[in-house]
Amino acid sequence: MAKKAKDGKRQYLYRQPQANGTCYVYFRDPRNRKLTRLPDDETSEEFAEAYDPLLRAVKQANAPRPAPRSKDQLGRWKNPRDYKIDPKIIFRPGSVGWFIDKYKTSDFGMLKLSPGTQYNYGFALDLMKKEIGTAILHDLNQRNIDVYTSGIADQKGGAVADQQRSLITNLWHFAKRFAEFRPGDKLCPTIGAIQHYEHDGVGILAWPDNVYDAAVTKARRHLVEIISGLRYTGQRGSDLVNMRWDDYDGRRINVVQQKTGERIWIHCPAPLKKMLDTMTRYDAVYIFTSNWKRPYKHAGTLGTAIRNLVQKKLKFADYSMHGLRKNAGMELALAGCSVPEIMAVLGHQSPKMAMFYVKQADKVRLGETATAKLEVYLEDRGAERVCYAEERIAERRASIKRVK
Repeated sequence: MAKKAKDGKRQYLYRQPQANGTCYVYFRDPRNRKLTRLPDDETSEEFAEAYDPLLRAVKQANAPRPAPRSKDQLGRWKNPRDYKIDPKIIFRPGSVGWFIDKYKTSDFGMLKLSPGTQYNYGFALDLMKKEIGTAILHDLNQRNIDVYTSGIADQKGGAVADQQRSLITNLWHFAKRFAEFRPGDKLCPTIGAIQHYEHDGVGILAWPDNVYDAAVTKARRHLVEIISGLRYTGQRGSDLVNMRWDDYDGRRINVVQQKTGERIWIHCPAPLKKMLDTMTRYDAVYIFTSNWKRPYKHAGTLGTAIRNLVQKKLKFADYSMHGLRKNAGMELALAGCSVPEIMAVLGHQSPKMAMFYVKQADKVRLGETATAKLEVYLEDRGAERVCYAEERIAERRASIKRVK
């Protein structure tokens, strides 16, 4: 049955008597004064089914806001991968497992990485420790790496296998500072090892105009703001959910990138500035909020919301949240920005991706100029063919003997 207040009366009801003696019953939302018509019989189950969800939504909206989150308090979703290590196993000094323990607790190892990278590396290193933790690191060779990563690729996929190969490289270089590591003249065994994962095409795709337009048309208001924010800032989802109103000065947003730890100033283009200046501030600290008007705990929830919209609702299976970061990179390159300028906006530490965007933009420009030249050529060629045809017709007419 429908819940009642402490005095026994239902809350937020508005009753409107009618001329025929009946009474219309409405739910008056205290947030916006909106009236929602309810069944006339307040004792019926139909009334309770309509009333309860409306009251629940009001109570959830009025719930206390969460306190501002520090960098160390960022929410983490539970990873289903659970690689438990047998406590009876002893990892000798110089073994892979021994170096993994050192790597996890060293300021020169995993502690210098961002919290998100530490989280993901933690599971991958636990897997490695479980599988080959007792092996001596400096005894590994390329054949050992190929056999190990091939088995991981068969069980868990090529991407996981390549991550294991990359982490072995990290451990090899990290171990050089320890006396227990004695490789001699041996090079890192991952050099020349098999690469298992191959993506089809260019990997994560930028959103074309039809996908972007469909998304902002069908999405709820909070998702429209988030999609626009991702596109015009070019930042990762983990950085977007941590943007604060205090970091926005009316022209720029100050962002500390979670992955790199770099602090950058992002100048807001006109569409983004207009949106930020006019959007409702549902949270006093964070700029972007969920449908419940609360900050996101992490980018995983945001990525799921965008994936449900684009892939499930709109049926664009090839596009994800991270593709909007590529939109920003491509648009910067098409605007004529240099590699350092693109790196400054997107926060890249390596010029590799910025050079990719510039290269793709150059292809677009070359295609446009080539098409323009082709159109001029076809126009001139068409004029020539018309002139040639007229000349031939004139010659044939002149060759015809007139009969008197």
